[in-house]
Amino acid sequence: MKKKVILDTDMFNEIDDQFALTYLMTSLDTFDVEAITIAPFFNSGYAKANTIEEGTEKSYDRTLEILDMIGMSEYKKKVYKGAVKYTTDSMESNDAVDKMIDICLKNDKTYIIAIGAITNVALAINKEPKIIDRIEIIWLGGNAPWIGQNKEFNFKQDINGVKMVFNSKVKLTVIPCRGVASHLITTTYELRHYLDNSKIGKFLTDNFEKLKKHYFTSEEDELGNSKTLWDLSAVAYLINEDWFKTEDISCPNILEDGRYESTIDKHKITFAIDIFRNKIFNDYFKKMKQFEK
Repeated sequence: MKKKVILDTDMFNEIDDQFALTYLMTSLDTFDVEAITIAPFFNSGYAKANTIEEGTEKSYDRTLEILDMIGMSEYKKKVYKGAVKYTTDSMESNDAVDKMIDICLKNDKTYIIAIGAITNVALAINKEPKIIDRIEIIWLGGNAPWIGQNKEFNFKQDINGVKMVFNSKVKLTVIPCRGVASHLITTTYELRHYLDNSKIGKFLTDNFEKLKKHYFTSEEDELGNSKTLWDLSAVAYLINEDWFKTEDISCPNILEDGRYESTIDKHKITFAIDIFRNKIFNDYFKKMKQFEK
């Protein structure tokens, strides 16, 4: 039976969200995509969005653009704009949260793949706690507990939202960025080799290259340069958990500065502790062949 999923994404923030969307949509033998909800972001350093509202609009538009590009325009009606404030500033609902609740109450089990700030998910749980027993969340956020700090974009945007989700006792798998998803590195040369034979592949690779070059101060910076496609990890986890090593731990406390504090007597949360990079890229590149000319 296909897994019913919601993708919660800040699509325009970083190129990896756009790769993750194509990975999801090339895996429809595994997934029934119920909705794509837009998570908040602004001033990421990767994309220009001076307000959350602007970031939301750009993410929404980019999502529709990619769905058109891959010939799946029928899914555009399943894209919903989410929060334009973080939970510390507002607990107001929105179209994405309301749709998330509707879907999760309808299904026996819904998987939420969250690859941005966890705001929409936190708001949905707060508004309708009944969904807690009907969902499983896979969230790319924070860093591995052994790194000692969580100065990571998805995490630090809405630390209060992270606390709400962690403390809700929802079934949650966290894929840390530094230390785990950071293994998903690739280069322009690899992407050109495997993806350049399709319109969407060339689009993704061109934007990947532009983003990387934005940080080059000299031609020598390109030598040995690679970049991480973090968000592929959350989709991959639902495709095949065997591509990950995980550990169930007592839910950590989240301190005011965002660091984890270990506990021994709270409910369990699953943390990914390692990832098989090659298996994920192998699967992704094979599936992207369906778009070749």
